[in-house]
Amino acid sequence: MTRAEAQAEAVRRNAEPEASGVWAAQRTPDDDWRVVRLVGGGLRRTRPTGAHVESKPEPAEPSDPRPAIFQNIPPYG
Repeated sequence: MTRAEAQAEAVRRNAEPEASGVWAAQRTPDDDWRVVRLVGGGLRRTRPTGAHVESKPEPAEPSDPRPAIFQNIPPYG
């Protein structure tokens, strides 16, 4: 198997919806290529979770409409 064939097969296996694990092309000691399944902690296929929508920034806090003399006085009552 050539490198291009092994990579194409790995891409095909990774595209299958029910495929488990991650597939990759690996070079063997005799200069041949094969498809191997990668297994290990943290190696999972990531799937899109939905549309990526940019959120709008929060509007600025409005200024206090009270006169300045009453803004910093604690309420008494």
